[in-house]
Amino acid sequence: MSLGDNEHDHAKRLQERTSNSRSFHERASSVTPLGVESNVRSFDPYPFYIEETDGSYVTDMDGNEYLDFLLALGPIILGHGHPEVREAVKAQVDTSDLTATPQPIAIEFMEKVVEMTPSIERVRMANSGTEATMHAMRVARSYTGKEKIAKPEGGYAGAHDYALQSVYASEEALGPAKEPNTVSYGTGIPDAVSETMVAIPFNDKEATERILRKHADDMAAVIIEPVMFSCGCLKPRDGYHEFLRDLTEELGIVLIWDEVMTGFRLGPGSAQGRFGITPDMTTFAKAAGAGYQVAGFGGRTDIMEEIIPPRKEEASKWNSSAFHGGTYNGHPVAAAAGLKTLEILDDRDVYEHIDRLGDRLFTGLQEVADDVGLPVNVQHIGSMGQVYMTDHEIASYRDTWHANGDRFADWWLEAAADGVLFGNPMQGERFFTTYSHTDEQIDDALEVAEDAFRAVDHEY
Repeated sequence: MSLGDNEHDHAKRLQERTSNSRSFHERASSVTPLGVESNVRSFDPYPFYIEETDGSYVTDMDGNEYLDFLLALGPIILGHGHPEVREAVKAQVDTSDLTATPQPIAIEFMEKVVEMTPSIERVRMANSGTEATMHAMRVARSYTGKEKIAKPEGGYAGAHDYALQSVYASEEALGPAKEPNTVSYGTGIPDAVSETMVAIPFNDKEATERILRKHADDMAAVIIEPVMFSCGCLKPRDGYHEFLRDLTEELGIVLIWDEVMTGFRLGPGSAQGRFGITPDMTTFAKAAGAGYQVAGFGGRTDIMEEIIPPRKEEASKWNSSAFHGGTYNGHPVAAAAGLKTLEILDDRDVYEHIDRLGDRLFTGLQEVADDVGLPVNVQHIGSMGQVYMTDHEIASYRDTWHANGDRFADWWLEAAADGVLFGNPMQGERFFTTYSHTDEQIDDALEVAEDAFRAVDHEY
């Protein structure tokens, strides 16, 4: 990503600390595009490369230690290298690796998911949030016999073609706010795929209802994040989810809650437990594995049975079920990590701790920004949130356009140079608190944040 006109001013201190990363970036760029494993890990002038992690901290290859609120984009809910999760993983590695036959540890993990998640009666595992949403959407299409899927504009639901729709585009391309166009995010996505997706405006009940009723005869599902962390932190307003639950039930549309980000992060029952709303299907990943490749999707029994193939005597119906498979699904090491993680989340004071510190951090960020006199709107719920570089109200995706992404990136660079990672340099992302964070660490982070706010004041 580009950091704007002041990039060199604000990046200078960080560059002086990361000469090994600079050299390694040249090496990495010779074997992989941008020198990174995923596009979102790239930023100008170069990313720094992390070699060690421990609790609340990560250390780069130059030996710089950072207080970490990025937390791997959400999975690190217990802190890096939680000893009990690590021991569960080691025990599983010593017991069995992958067999591509059923293994008890995967079933035990899925039993725990069903126990903790209100909407899930049957569940299957996957390896990423992208896989989870892809399979959930396919199953919903199979269950309803319909093709179209609705999702909020500005919402990210994975990196497959059907999900990469109306994630980001110009106002001209997106069209009217009350009935937005469906626009693919990036090239290489067939127009025919985009034609099966319908964009809706988050938090606009009137417009959402009009769009869903218009397409109801062809609409298989709505897939939606309960809190839209895909563009920072957009919280539901004015009973939007209650309204959407009622409307989808009336119209016979499957309601999929994409809890890849919020699942097991906003409470033991995930966001649906926190908000008291039960969708038809749910996807999860990230926090469910505490840093290991755990993901899945589930829902009502009648919907999930769509993946059961016909019996041999029904061979003529071979095309009557939705396929789900994957060599690495239910990997025993990932399942062991996931099971231990969910047991800790269910039995300890994790949510009390991370939510309390989340309130301290995000409320404190708003206060220090106000003290500096910088136009900032901090949004958060529980242990998750984002700093928008604007004082504009933030209720919809288009409201986030008022935020100054260059100023945010420069603020992030200033904080990183002083050893704190408030997420990554992208205004549309978010950051978190974790179980290993302490009150003293939050105090340190707020001091760094205030200095960084002062460094970018009176610019732009």
